[in-house]
Amino acid sequence: MAVSVTSKGQVTIPKRIRDALGITPGSKVEFAVAGGGARLELVKRHTSSRLEDGTAILAYKGRRIPVDEMHGGLAMKRAAKRARR
Repeated sequence: MAVSVTSKGQVTIPKRIRDALGITPGSKVEFAVAGGGARLELVKRHTSSRLEDGTAILAYKGRRIPVDEMHGGLAMKRAAKRARR
C-alpha cells in the first residue's frame, strides 16, 4: 500500500494498519531501517484520559448548572470585585 510523503516528511498510517497494531492518537511508534526499507513498530499505546473517554463528565453527580447561570455568576463576581476597588 503506497502513501504520499508531505513536504514536512510526514505520512499517514493507513487506518487498517493503525487498527491492526492498536495505534491511537498519542501512541509512540519507532522506525528502524532494515535493508532497503524501514520497519514501523508500536512502542507504547496511548491510553485515553478520563476527559478523552468521557467518564469524568459522565461520573459527575452534582447539580446541573445551565451555561447562562455560569456566565451570570462570573459577571456578579467581576462586579463585586470592581465595587471593592
